[in-house]
Amino acid sequence: MIKVVFTYQTKTSDLPELMEKFQQSASSEFNGIVNNLGINQFKRSKGDQTVVVLDIYYESLSDYDERTIYERSLDAWNDIWFNPTNKHKELSVEVFEVLNKAF
Repeated sequence: MIKVVFTYQTKTSDLPELMEKFQQSASSEFNGIVNNLGINQFKRSKGDQTVVVLDIYYESLSDYDERTIYERSLDAWNDIWFNPTNKHKELSVEVFEVLNKAF
């Protein structure tokens, strides 16, 4: 199993918009052959900036790769996350092997 950690930064005033993007991403419209096993979400706010971290779990790296290819092939997905007017910054995407499953 792997955990993919997506880290985003946004203005705190724009946080509701970012959270709406996460909700849109969870729509059944985006269900594919490979889906994640679970998601944990965290946030930290300091001043006018908020960092949001998503831990998304997949069975394997190949499942994550397949899921990413699927998402990027969808115009609606790209409109949510890669629109030129997007106010939110993706700081990093990191992949970790899960050593012990606690959920």
